[in-house]
Amino acid sequence: MATHNRAGEIIVRAAGDCGNPADQLRACATIITYTETAQTQVDRDSLLLDWGDGTVEMIGRTAIIPTTTPGIQRNEYTFCHVYPAFGRYVLSFQDVNRVRNVRNIGAQSVNIPFSVFTSFALINPILNGCNSSPELAQEPIDNACIGSVWTHNPGAFDVDGDSLAFEFTTPTFALRAPIPSYVLPNMVSGGGGSLEIDPQTGQITWDSPVIPGEYNLALMVKSFRNGIALDTVIRDMQIFVDDCANQPPVIDIAREQICVVAGELIELDVVATAPLDEDQRVTLTASGRPFNLTDNPATFLPQTNTPQDDPVRKTFRWQTSCADISNQEYFVVLRAVDTGDPRPSGLATLRTISIKIVAPPPTDLQAGVGEDEITISWENPYACQDSNDPDFLGFTVWRREGSNAFVPDTCETGLAGRGYTELTTTEISDVDADGRYTFTDPDVMRGRTYCYRVLAVMARRVQTTGLIFEEIESIPSEEICVQLARDIPLLTRVDVLSTDATNGQIDVCWILPDATSLDTLQNPGPYRYVLSRATGQTTDPAAFEPIETFTGTNFADPVDTCYTDANLNTTGQAYSYRIELFVAGENEPIGEAQPASSVRLGAAPTDRAVDLDWTELVPWTNQAYDIFRRLPGATTYDSLTTVTDMSYRDEGLENGLEYCYYIRSVGSYNLDDIPSPLLNRSQEVCVVAVDNVAPCPPIVDVESVCDRGVDCTNDDNLYNTVRWTSSLDVCGDEDVVTYRIFFSSDSSTAPALVAQIESTDVLSFDHYPPTGIVGCYTMTAVDANGNESELSNQVCVTNCPIYDLPNAFTPNGDNQNDLFVPRGLCFVEQVEFKIFNRWGQLVFETENPAIEWDGTNLNGDALPSGTYYYVGKVFERQLDGIVPSDTPVSGYIELITNQ
Repeated sequence: MATHNRAGEIIVRAAGDCGNPADQLRACATIITYTETAQTQVDRDSLLLDWGDGTVEMIGRTAIIPTTTPGIQRNEYTFCHVYPAFGRYVLSFQDVNRVRNVRNIGAQSVNIPFSVFTSFALINPILNGCNSSPELAQEPIDNACIGSVWTHNPGAFDVDGDSLAFEFTTPTFALRAPIPSYVLPNMVSGGGGSLEIDPQTGQITWDSPVIPGEYNLALMVKSFRNGIALDTVIRDMQIFVDDCANQPPVIDIAREQICVVAGELIELDVVATAPLDEDQRVTLTASGRPFNLTDNPATFLPQTNTPQDDPVRKTFRWQTSCADISNQEYFVVLRAVDTGDPRPSGLATLRTISIKIVAPPPTDLQAGVGEDEITISWENPYACQDSNDPDFLGFTVWRREGSNAFVPDTCETGLAGRGYTELTTTEISDVDADGRYTFTDPDVMRGRTYCYRVLAVMARRVQTTGLIFEEIESIPSEEICVQLARDIPLLTRVDVLSTDATNGQIDVCWILPDATSLDTLQNPGPYRYVLSRATGQTTDPAAFEPIETFTGTNFADPVDTCYTDANLNTTGQAYSYRIELFVAGENEPIGEAQPASSVRLGAAPTDRAVDLDWTELVPWTNQAYDIFRRLPGATTYDSLTTVTDMSYRDEGLENGLEYCYYIRSVGSYNLDDIPSPLLNRSQEVCVVAVDNVAPCPPIVDVESVCDRGVDCTNDDNLYNTVRWTSSLDVCGDEDVVTYRIFFSSDSSTAPALVAQIESTDVLSFDHYPPTGIVGCYTMTAVDANGNESELSNQVCVTNCPIYDLPNAFTPNGDNQNDLFVPRGLCFVEQVEFKIFNRWGQLVFETENPAIEWDGTNLNGDALPSGTYYYVGKVFERQLDGIVPSDTPVSGYIELITNQ
């Protein structure tokens, strides 16, 4: 057989005019192979390509390219094809053969054809844009030394900017025909080490090769657009592992993940060194999509592709622009190759840099407050408003009640999950008379704090129709918070002073309306402030009842702004409050009151820990929560910690002792004229830590009579040995006192308790099932407090039936071998057994597994000596009941008598 194929793949590019409906079904495919130059007798000037639509064509070679591995060349076979319709097509080719002695395929690899395929999505460009398959920039031939970490990266990129994912697969000898003998290189007998592929970057790491030889490795590169899978490229590559004393080069870079705002300059120094001091030289190169850009390609200078003196220093430089903005990352693969063993190629190291280019945030956010509306404006021009690919669409405005004062990271775009709601139905692109972008929000109410952010939105469009197939959001703007004119009072404190079932107290405070906001001519006195209360945490107006009124004739008259609410059940429930302003004897208040509740703390004791969680309903924003704890026997509380979530687990406690807690929320309205921080305590909660956590289950294993290989005809041997790994060894549970063993005889029977082991020193049990050894075992562990674990893993035991029949017997009445019976009989429940004479007449039948034929016919008459034939069906007890054996029994019997 011809042997020359070492690696290859198929790439497909859209070749038609995406803007011309009459020319959108054309695609060009390139078969890429890596073959031995010495095998001139099997050098292929053409290959047969299956286009996946029923068309098969012989494609001529269009290029021969030398590789960095001596003796191996890259062959390209490119041709174009017009498909009958849009759809998904699987292109493939097959060539004989692979090279011999590929270790992870076997010695017969020389007889196995080489085949790869690519699944290509020919999509309607009017709706989704043009599509080409991923391409791979790094050569698929690489060297490794035993004992040294090997790395590789295919250098995949997608010219359409689609996102990529990577995984291993099995090489094929024909379309969708995996090679049966293939195993991953690290799984070869006697081999080892971990072999992994990064699903996002494609970086492959083998730590480390053990056995010298040639290995094949197949990987799958998938492309996605807006979460929808498009193409799959299969690359079949080869690794040469040698027994060599060398270490791969080291690539030193400051960062592997880079996020920049469009327009920023990326400049990164890269240093490659050979770790062994043997006068080795190093070749340092880079590849990736940034180098293929038309308007602003990246550079990697100085531009040398030959070995250089160690260390080699180069600079990656890319002046980004708005045209580079994308939801997908750009990847740059760095490759350093030394001049050491295995010669002449040396060892290589690859590292991947991921680069994200994001749209800049809108800037200079300002707010204007009207009578019943809020106007937001921001700076014009926007840095990327002139971009047309991606196309600048405009801005969206987002709002939330209360602040979320996060500072966006450079890589953080959009506002998903931040609690903001989009207000705009279409993107804003117009400017006002002052030359600024603006948005007016009329859906606002007094007394509420509204916080705004703005996003810029860009999109990639289908060239012909302008339809959007990818939308891109910018980094959020800074947040701006504002209220309408504050002409109503606002609550600032609902603070639990004491916890009691009947004498609890809550301190309630508020601030008066802003004097400049309340028009006292239109709203004359007297001024009446009504404080109302509701049970629980609620905003339902019907739930509130007035509890106190504060009155002033003139607005400037002093009025109380705090009230201590007493005789409450703060132990059992939370309370909500609201404060309303009534003027000039009116029955309707000014504005709508904003209720606020007390913080309600819950505590759940568990094993040496207490789980705390709390709720609240307040018009301001709480940014943090201080947790206070009183230890057993103490009289005062100490600060335990501060958290931002509304839950916390206090661990390291002692069971049986009481621990007490309360929460203090730390909040703000985020407005300059309202005091901050706002501090409010919850009620106190005391609980006793208790062990109510079940231990982890043991890990179970079972050895049956079949595993032991003993005589199954001896009833004393018919037991299963259940062994287990203790919960202490599984997960560190130290308080287990009992193990419980459960058994079910078949799949339809519920597990029943068969043993309870009261000693943790005993880790095995011999079980004699009453109806045979078949069945399933599970276990639980029980701790000293009676907490029982979940069921362990289930281990099922099946039979190893034995039905061994002799080939002769002598029914002559001497009590020696007078009956035809099995020589070995185990685990057979029933038979359908028939014996025939040489003329095919039935002479005996039974369902008894012991048979016990005495040599007579169905009428009880003795049969003459001779050869008889038997057939039978054997029924065995298995997990799903009594079932026939897969193999029927049949054979000959010599009946020997004196007749």
